Amino acid sequence: MKLSYLHAFRAVVECQTVTAAAELLNISQPAVSRLLSSLEEQLKFKLFIRQRSRLILSDEGQAFYLEVAKVFDAVNGLDSAAEAIRTHHLGSLTIAAMPVLSHAFLPRILANFLKHNCQTKIGLKTFRSEDVVRQIQAQTTDIGFAFTTEDMAGVNSQTVTCECVALIPASSPLAQKATISVADLGNECVIRHEKDMIQRCIDNLLRRHDIKMNKQIEVSLASTAAALVAEGVGIAITDPFTAYLANETRDVVMRPLAFNLPFEFTILYPSLRPIHRHAERFIEQFMLTADKMDIYLKIGPMHSLA
Repeated sequence: MKLSYLHAFRAVVECQTVTAAAELLNISQPAVSRLLSSLEEQLKFKLFIRQRSRLILSDEGQAFYLEVAKVFDAVNGLDSAAEAIRTHHLGSLTIAAMPVLSHAFLPRILANFLKHNCQTKIGLKTFRSEDVVRQIQAQTTDIGFAFTTEDMAGVNSQTVTCECVALIPASSPLAQKATISVADLGNECVIRHEKDMIQRCIDNLLRRHDIKMNKQIEVSLASTAAALVAEGVGIAITDPFTAYLANETRDVVMRPLAFNLPFEFTILYPSLRPIHRHAERFIEQFMLTADKMDIYLKIGPMHSLA
């Protein structure tokens, strides 16, 4: 399939008329029409429905446009790849991270990192874990932080494990306890994390102990749960990074759990090139900051997900 066909198709979709698309592409209107006809002939379905003087995407055309958009996103990514290769990543660091780390903890790391690397150009982007993996696979991102369970080509990783903690309103009677047990969760409003592995572990634990829990509130992000704890709405069982930063306010306290509940994620690196020196320094700062926060990290060996 010729890229010229896709250029013409995308231009007509975004400009909404063949005339405007022809002006954008700097070719004649009949040339755009011929490209569209050739594309439809190759695809064996109609991309547009003509309504009066306008072209409206057909259902098949809408589905195809979504795929075409992915192609052009990938092509645009080649510019970044070329720049990375041309400059050897001198003076730059690109990070892709899942929300649980990118919303609070990684900005703290980044601030400390920049104190000693003030001229370094930084890119910190937030993605879902599966998209973080894709960013690393493209070999254009230096570090990724994600939850991963599947083997992926082009990726090296280190598993990091630490322990979840309880985040409690300072006004709660539970704030007076040194540790939080499973029994302490009974009848408490524990802010739930939707579709979360930690939440599934908590649910299984409560079922084994025949303990009922108030399930009134469910959130998507750990930072949202921490904010609700600060408002006195309930307690949260969460990762130690989110909890530590929330604990810096007077409204909440952080307490260890009397039971084992690991929080596990992976640090990802592109496998087709050496780890960049700025990436090594950033990870060092990550470990040092966690140590200062008394967050014990168990670091696994480097291995390939290929």
